[in-house]
Amino acid sequence: MSGIRTSAGSSLSVTSTKPATYNEAGFKAIDAQFTKVAEITDLGEFGRQYNLVTHNPLDTRRTGKRKGSYNDGSITVPLARDTGDQGQAVMKAALLSDESYSYCITLQDGTKFYFSAQCMSFTNTVGGVDSITGHNAQLEIDNDIIEVLPTTFELAYVAGSNGSLLGVVNQSVVLNGFGTPVAAVAAVGYEFTAWSDGSTVNPRTDGPVTASLSVTAQFTPE
Repeated sequence: MSGIRTSAGSSLSVTSTKPATYNEAGFKAIDAQFTKVAEITDLGEFGRQYNLVTHNPLDTRRTGKRKGSYNDGSITVPLARDTGDQGQAVMKAALLSDESYSYCITLQDGTKFYFSAQCMSFTNTVGGVDSITGHNAQLEIDNDIIEVLPTTFELAYVAGSNGSLLGVVNQSVVLNGFGTPVAAVAAVGYEFTAWSDGSTVNPRTDGPVTASLSVTAQFTPE
């Protein structure tokens, strides 16, 4: 269960820039060009689906089944209207263009899905008195979906002589993620002074993480 996460914190970003190569390296090269779209409330479902091809031979009477053509799907994106959001402005531009735009969905754990799509609609939704004025965007994915798993880093915590630690001492954290608290507890007659990296925060929670870390809690006599 430790690998299960909610969808909270997921986001959609867009750019008119196309990758030079349609692969992980190509999309990562244009990461800085993406603009996050604000106020999205649902990212639905997406992914490749094959059409079913069947064959009914007379002698066996069993229907044979094979994969035919495939479609990488579409995404309906509901969002609250924000006239000051640059991401929504780019989506509106995508609607008016015949060109495919590049998109990136980022999950809570840092996993990214890159793809290109045609923006087929960006409708206005008004509703009733208790409704938020919004939009519905329809994206038709027109190429492979490139899944990029997050980079992870290792956090290691060690207790020096005359003390112990409370918390998870070996942690794997994704890029720009946060670890969980680790506290240094001194033995009787000693006190915590610092971690080996100079930090005196106790308990400590490391993040946003951009590199692996190994630190030792140091204790001295009172």
